[in-house]
Amino acid sequence: MANPADSLESVVIGDGVVVKGAFTVPSKAVINGVIEGDLTAEEVLIGTTGRITGRVSAKMIDVRGQLHHTIVSEKSLIVRATGKIVGKIHYAEIEIEKGGEIEGALHQGSEPPASTTTTAAPHQQAKPSGT
Repeated sequence: MANPADSLESVVIGDGVVVKGAFTVPSKAVINGVIEGDLTAEEVLIGTTGRITGRVSAKMIDVRGQLHHTIVSEKSLIVRATGKIVGKIHYAEIEIEKGGEIEGALHQGSEPPASTTTTAAPHQQAKPSGT
């Protein structure tokens, strides 16, 4: 059995478990079930049966299951052969195993832009509606 001190400040969401909400985990989050909401942790490990739909922010993210929405990895993002990420991905460094899938926008750098303003969109003008 694992040392109880190792599990302090950590969480495990088991296979078949579905949780909803925003979660802050001081240490490690191991996800084999489903999270519908946001997760912030030091380290996130998503197992092959794990799925998170929401914003995930951590220093290290290891994906064997699925992530959907916004992902912010301050240090290392690893997408394993069974992993799939769909959404906006911000990373410092990334590793993708053969078979790993990423769909969406990739941004190198651990933090997303502070805000999206309309000053970046002068080239995207509205088209007449044809009325």
